[in-house]
Amino acid sequence: MLLVPALFIGLIIFLYVRAKRKAEERTRLMQMAAAQTGWTFVPTASFSMFPGLEQFQLFSHGHSKEILNMLYGEVDGMRAAVFDYAYVTGHGKNRHRYYQTVAYYQSGKLSLPLFSVCPENMLHKLIGAFGYQDIDFGNRPEFSSKYLLRGQDENSIRRAFTDRVLSFYEANPGISTEGGGNQLFIYKAQVSVPPENVRHFWEWGRGALGLFQNPW
Repeated sequence: MLLVPALFIGLIIFLYVRAKRKAEERTRLMQMAAAQTGWTFVPTASFSMFPGLEQFQLFSHGHSKEILNMLYGEVDGMRAAVFDYAYVTGHGKNRHRYYQTVAYYQSGKLSLPLFSVCPENMLHKLIGAFGYQDIDFGNRPEFSSKYLLRGQDENSIRRAFTDRVLSFYEANPGISTEGGGNQLFIYKAQVSVPPENVRHFWEWGRGALGLFQNPW
Protein backbone atom coordinates (compact mmCIF):
# COMPACT_ATOMS: atom_id res chain seq x y z
CA MET A 1 0.00 0.00 0.00
CA LEU A 2 2.88 2.35 0.75
CA LEU A 3 4.86 1.46 -2.38
CA VAL A 4 2.73 3.38 -4.88
CA PRO A 5 2.84 6.78 -3.11
CA ALA A 6 6.55 6.30 -2.41
CA LEU A 7 7.20 5.64 -6.10
CA PHE A 8 5.11 8.69 -7.05
CA ILE A 9 7.03 10.95 -4.68
CA GLY A 10 10.31 9.52 -5.95
CA LEU A 11 9.28 10.24 -9.55
CA ILE A 12 8.40 13.84 -8.67
CA ILE A 13 11.78 14.33 -6.98
CA PHE A 14 13.59 12.75 -9.94
CA LEU A 15 11.83 15.01 -12.47
CA TYR A 16 12.49 18.09 -10.36
CA VAL A 17 16.20 17.32 -9.99
CA ARG A 18 16.54 16.55 -13.71
CA ALA A 19 14.78 19.78 -14.70
CA LYS A 20 16.96 21.79 -12.31
CA ARG A 21 20.15 20.26 -13.70
CA LYS A 22 19.05 20.94 -17.28
CA ALA A 23 18.30 24.56 -16.39
CA GLU A 24 21.69 24.97 -14.71
CA GLU A 25 23.45 23.45 -17.71
CA ARG A 26 21.63 25.78 -20.09
CA THR A 27 22.62 28.78 -17.98
CA ARG A 28 26.26 27.66 -18.05
CA LEU A 29 26.23 27.20 -21.82
CA MET A 30 24.45 30.52 -22.43
CA GLN A 31 27.11 32.24 -20.32
CA MET A 32 29.78 30.62 -22.49
CA ALA A 33 27.99 31.84 -25.62
CA ALA A 34 28.00 35.39 -24.22
CA ALA A 35 31.73 35.19 -23.55
CA GLN A 36 32.39 34.00 -27.10
CA THR A 37 30.45 36.94 -28.58
CA GLY A 38 31.84 39.52 -26.16
CA TRP A 39 28.40 40.30 -24.75
CA THR A 40 27.42 40.69 -21.09
CA PHE A 41 25.54 37.82 -19.43
CA VAL A 42 23.02 37.85 -16.57
CA PRO A 43 21.20 34.71 -15.37
CA THR A 44 18.06 36.74 -14.56
CA ALA A 45 17.17 40.18 -15.90
CA SER A 46 14.80 42.91 -14.80
CA PHE A 47 11.86 43.77 -17.03
CA SER A 48 12.82 47.43 -16.53
CA MET A 49 15.75 46.87 -18.92
CA PHE A 50 13.22 47.07 -21.78
CA PRO A 51 11.19 50.30 -21.96
CA GLY A 52 7.42 49.95 -22.33
CA LEU A 53 7.49 46.17 -22.18
CA GLU A 54 3.88 45.97 -20.99
CA GLN A 55 2.59 47.17 -24.37
CA PHE A 56 3.84 44.06 -26.20
CA GLN A 57 1.53 41.05 -26.49
CA LEU A 58 4.16 38.44 -25.65
CA PHE A 59 4.63 39.88 -22.17
CA SER A 60 0.91 40.16 -21.40
CA HIS A 61 0.31 36.41 -21.11
CA GLY A 62 0.19 34.40 -17.90
CA HIS A 63 1.93 35.05 -14.59
CA SER A 64 5.23 34.26 -12.82
CA LYS A 65 7.07 35.86 -15.74
CA GLU A 66 10.86 35.72 -15.96
CA ILE A 67 13.64 36.86 -18.26
CA LEU A 68 16.44 34.30 -17.99
CA ASN A 69 19.89 33.68 -19.45
CA MET A 70 20.20 37.06 -21.11
CA LEU A 71 23.10 37.98 -23.37
CA TYR A 72 23.23 41.67 -24.26
CA GLY A 73 25.47 44.30 -25.78
CA GLU A 74 25.72 46.90 -28.53
CA VAL A 75 26.12 46.15 -32.23
CA ASP A 76 26.56 48.90 -34.82
CA GLY A 77 25.12 51.50 -32.47
CA MET A 78 22.01 49.55 -31.47
CA ARG A 79 21.13 47.69 -28.28
CA ALA A 80 20.92 43.94 -28.78
CA ALA A 81 19.98 40.96 -26.64
CA VAL A 82 19.02 37.30 -26.70
CA PHE A 83 17.18 35.83 -23.72
CA ASP A 84 14.86 33.07 -22.55
CA TYR A 85 11.40 34.32 -21.63
CA ALA A 86 9.27 32.14 -19.37
CA TYR A 87 5.74 32.51 -18.08
CA VAL A 88 3.10 30.33 -16.43
CA THR A 89 -0.57 29.80 -17.23
CA GLY A 90 -3.09 28.17 -14.90
CA HIS A 91 -2.67 26.92 -11.35
CA GLY A 92 -2.35 23.59 -9.58
CA LYS A 93 -2.94 20.62 -11.86
CA ASN A 94 -3.63 22.97 -14.77
CA ARG A 95 -0.37 24.86 -14.31
CA HIS A 96 1.89 24.98 -17.38
CA ARG A 97 5.18 26.80 -17.92
CA TYR A 98 6.16 28.11 -21.35
CA TYR A 99 9.63 29.00 -22.61
CA GLN A 100 10.87 30.69 -25.74
CA THR A 101 14.15 32.28 -26.80
CA VAL A 102 13.73 35.89 -27.91
CA ALA A 103 16.00 38.08 -30.03
CA TYR A 104 15.77 41.79 -29.20
CA TYR A 105 16.76 44.88 -31.17
CA GLN A 106 16.54 48.56 -30.20
CA SER A 107 17.64 50.84 -33.01
CA GLY A 108 17.41 54.55 -33.67
CA LYS A 109 16.73 53.62 -37.30
CA LEU A 110 13.42 51.96 -36.33
CA SER A 111 10.14 53.85 -36.19
CA LEU A 112 7.42 51.22 -36.06
CA PRO A 113 3.71 51.27 -35.30
CA LEU A 114 2.80 48.93 -32.46
CA PHE A 115 2.05 45.51 -33.96
CA SER A 116 2.16 41.78 -33.33
CA VAL A 117 2.43 39.03 -35.92
CA CYS A 118 2.27 35.30 -35.21
CA PRO A 119 1.41 32.07 -37.04
CA GLU A 120 -2.32 31.87 -37.69
CA ASN A 121 -4.15 28.80 -36.38
CA MET A 122 -7.69 27.45 -36.73
CA LEU A 123 -8.89 29.29 -33.61
CA HIS A 124 -7.75 32.59 -35.09
CA LYS A 125 -9.61 31.82 -38.31
CA LEU A 126 -12.74 30.89 -36.38
CA ILE A 127 -12.87 34.00 -34.22
CA GLY A 128 -11.87 36.08 -37.25
CA ALA A 129 -15.29 35.26 -38.66
CA PHE A 130 -16.73 37.14 -35.67
CA GLY A 131 -14.68 40.28 -36.16
CA TYR A 132 -11.36 39.47 -34.47
CA GLN A 133 -8.80 41.68 -36.17
CA ASP A 134 -6.48 40.14 -38.74
CA ILE A 135 -4.78 42.50 -41.20
CA ASP A 136 -4.69 40.65 -44.53
CA PHE A 137 -3.09 41.58 -47.86
CA GLY A 138 -5.25 40.69 -50.82
CA ASN A 139 -2.23 40.49 -53.16
CA ARG A 140 -0.30 38.23 -50.74
CA PRO A 141 -2.61 35.29 -49.97
CA GLU A 142 0.29 33.12 -48.75
CA PHE A 143 1.22 35.56 -45.98
CA SER A 144 -2.44 36.20 -45.12
CA SER A 145 -3.15 32.47 -44.76
CA LYS A 146 -0.07 31.80 -42.62
CA TYR A 147 0.01 34.77 -40.27
CA LEU A 148 -2.18 36.76 -37.90
CA LEU A 149 -1.18 40.44 -38.01
CA ARG A 150 -2.72 42.85 -35.51
CA GLY A 151 -2.32 46.42 -34.25
CA GLN A 152 -4.27 49.62 -33.70
CA ASP A 153 -2.86 51.76 -36.52
CA GLU A 154 -3.69 49.54 -39.49
CA ASN A 155 -2.62 52.03 -42.15
CA SER A 156 0.84 52.47 -40.62
CA ILE A 157 1.20 48.71 -40.20
CA ARG A 158 0.37 48.15 -43.85
CA ARG A 159 3.06 50.67 -44.83
CA ALA A 160 5.60 48.91 -42.59
CA PHE A 161 4.80 45.49 -44.04
CA THR A 162 6.22 46.05 -47.50
CA ASP A 163 6.52 43.30 -50.11
CA ARG A 164 10.06 42.59 -48.89
CA VAL A 165 8.87 42.16 -45.29
CA LEU A 166 5.97 39.96 -46.37
CA SER A 167 8.33 37.82 -48.45
CA PHE A 168 10.59 37.32 -45.42
CA TYR A 169 7.70 35.96 -43.36
CA GLU A 170 6.43 33.77 -46.18
CA ALA A 171 9.90 32.23 -46.49
CA ASN A 172 10.27 31.75 -42.71
CA PRO A 173 7.08 30.13 -41.37
CA GLY A 174 6.48 30.01 -37.64
CA ILE A 175 7.98 33.37 -36.67
CA SER A 176 6.33 35.59 -34.07
CA THR A 177 7.28 39.26 -33.88
CA GLU A 178 6.37 42.18 -31.62
CA GLY A 179 7.31 45.67 -32.73
CA GLY A 180 6.75 49.26 -31.71
CA GLY A 181 8.73 52.50 -31.77
CA ASN A 182 12.43 51.67 -31.89
CA GLN A 183 12.08 48.11 -30.56
CA LEU A 184 11.64 44.71 -32.17
CA PHE A 185 11.29 41.25 -30.57
CA ILE A 186 11.54 38.09 -32.71
CA TYR A 187 10.94 34.52 -31.51
CA LYS A 188 9.25 31.23 -32.23
CA ALA A 189 6.60 30.45 -29.62
CA GLN A 190 7.66 27.73 -27.16
CA VAL A 191 11.00 27.19 -28.92
CA SER A 192 14.25 27.36 -26.94
CA VAL A 193 17.22 27.96 -29.20
CA PRO A 194 20.27 25.78 -28.38
CA PRO A 195 22.99 27.91 -26.73
CA GLU A 196 25.45 27.20 -29.54
CA ASN A 197 22.96 28.70 -32.03
CA VAL A 198 21.95 31.89 -30.21
CA ARG A 199 24.33 34.12 -32.14
CA HIS A 200 23.11 32.68 -35.44
CA PHE A 201 19.51 33.15 -34.26
CA TRP A 202 20.15 36.80 -33.48
CA GLU A 203 21.87 37.38 -36.83
CA TRP A 204 18.98 35.67 -38.64
CA GLY A 205 16.48 37.96 -36.91
CA ARG A 206 18.61 40.91 -37.90
CA GLY A 207 17.58 40.17 -41.48
CA ALA A 208 14.01 41.11 -40.61
CA LEU A 209 15.24 44.15 -38.70
CA GLY A 210 17.02 45.38 -41.82
CA LEU A 211 13.82 45.12 -43.85
CA PHE A 212 11.86 47.15 -41.30
CA GLN A 213 14.66 49.72 -41.11
CA ASN A 214 14.90 50.09 -44.88
CA PRO A 215 11.42 49.40 -46.29
CA TRP A 216 12.18 50.74 -49.72
